[in-house]
Amino acid sequence: MSRQNVPDRVVHAKGIGAFGVFEATDDISDVCKAKVFKVGQKTRVLARFSLGPDSSGPVDTIHEARGFAVKMYTDEGIWDLVTTSSPVFFIRNPILFPELARALKRNPQTNMKDPNIIMINSDRGVPDSFRFINGYGAHTFKMINNKNEYVWVKFHFRCDQCIRSGGTRKVKLMPGEHPTLSEADLSEAIAAKNYPSWTLYIQVMTDEQAKLCPFNAFDMTKIFSHKLYPLRKVGKLILNENPTNYASQIEQAAFTPANLPPGIDVSPDQILRMRISAYIDAQQRRLGPNSRLIPVNNPETNHNFRKVHPDSLNNEQAVAKHNAHAGPGNMPFEDDFYQPRNFYRHVLDSQGRAHLINNIARSLSQCTDKNVIQRTLNLLSNVDIDFGRALTTKVNG
Repeated sequence: MSRQNVPDRVVHAKGIGAFGVFEATDDISDVCKAKVFKVGQKTRVLARFSLGPDSSGPVDTIHEARGFAVKMYTDEGIWDLVTTSSPVFFIRNPILFPELARALKRNPQTNMKDPNIIMINSDRGVPDSFRFINGYGAHTFKMINNKNEYVWVKFHFRCDQCIRSGGTRKVKLMPGEHPTLSEADLSEAIAAKNYPSWTLYIQVMTDEQAKLCPFNAFDMTKIFSHKLYPLRKVGKLILNENPTNYASQIEQAAFTPANLPPGIDVSPDQILRMRISAYIDAQQRRLGPNSRLIPVNNPETNHNFRKVHPDSLNNEQAVAKHNAHAGPGNMPFEDDFYQPRNFYRHVLDSQGRAHLINNIARSLSQCTDKNVIQRTLNLLSNVDIDFGRALTTKVNG
């Protein structure tokens, strides 16, 4: 009995999964030779949706980072794309990753969610369910075409159901009424044949553009401008099959950025490089040294797989291969606030800005450390002075 279930994931422990199909609809052969993108090609897919760093026990209707990992069983091996509901990440330096994971977890003294640490505060932090979130690859990847020419890309899964938030009311009411609302909604929608779907897009940046970019193109804390690097449609992901055995099909599923088919490769993104080794180590500890032989992780057990490409099974060597391509370094006076400033001023509407301020103020009101409160107010004032003033007034209210 003690070995009946596999251990929880260190992060993203609470989640749900479903199977489906990805169909390539638009030609991108000029930038990528991967067969999964051949127009008309249909590929079996497993997607696992999850909350962020907390354990598998809490409700799924709280302010929390979310995302989903997609495993495509392509004709050239498995391709894993790990996404989050935010287009940017919290850090750019991989040495800070363990500290970030600890900071996002519960207070070690009280074992409760701690506003002294962090909270995902905009309305997007509480979507109506997993069906209503976007999935951003966030990392910059390398794409190679049949001429061995390469470009840098970011992946975007855009929700066809449109982003929909439960907002503050859901945070207050739903945990007691339905603690697994997001999980149940996804499963019930698929069972009712109301299949959720996402459209896959890429943003393309040439190597010359990366060298001239005003910020490090391989910095996970930055986005590519949609005006300069417009979204380019690739295909459609549809989830149409619930799992029949959660333990073997979802909990034993292992996703890693090392699983890449020919035509998609790693970049000088330091967080991506770190994750390639960290994910494999975590999976071996959680599932054992033969984690890749478990049916849900084994390309040979999937019906549309014909041959294994070596690079799709083990891409650790790709990290060393790309060490020679240092890429643009961190800019000495890089502005870390202009992109969140644009989000606050131009992406959020007046109601969204008001909700953001109220959510942060509610979190800070529970904070017992006055230094943390003041540092937070000072930091957010750098995003927008009116934002900082409104938040300060609300907190000191």
